[in-house]
Amino acid sequence: MEERSYDLCTERCEVWNPSTSALAGTRRVLIVHSESNVGDSFALLLAMRGFEAVQIGDAESALQFVRTWRPQVLFVDTLIGDAHDHALAHRLRETLAQDPVEGEVQLLIALAADAVRDPRDVLFDAGYDGFCRTPCPVWWMFDVLKCFYAR
Repeated sequence: MEERSYDLCTERCEVWNPSTSALAGTRRVLIVHSESNVGDSFALLLAMRGFEAVQIGDAESALQFVRTWRPQVLFVDTLIGDAHDHALAHRLRETLAQDPVEGEVQLLIALAADAVRDPRDVLFDAGYDGFCRTPCPVWWMFDVLKCFYAR
């Protein structure tokens, strides 16, 4: 798994803003997923790789949690929320912009459905830094994290 070379720009996944975190502390990852068993599995597998990973299944809880925990990376299921307007992405960005910590960088990745339901341009305009079409393999998430937390 460590040696995989992965192109972060395909039809199934893409990262537009491949930023990196300079923080040397805890590597916090939030998974906001509509299916708790899927999100919990992702969180467990990422925790086994050394990340502090948490899964939350609804928008309001995610927004409250983000205010205090301040994750650096957020994987967000686009099925979360009442309307399919990506309001959660906008609200997460607004919440993270409040009381910013110096040097803090966030990466917001959409766990998106097919290209008809979640077109690339709509995800980009919604404020995501990239996407992974579902079902998303955990090794792709790990590769994104490995690049983001490069030191």
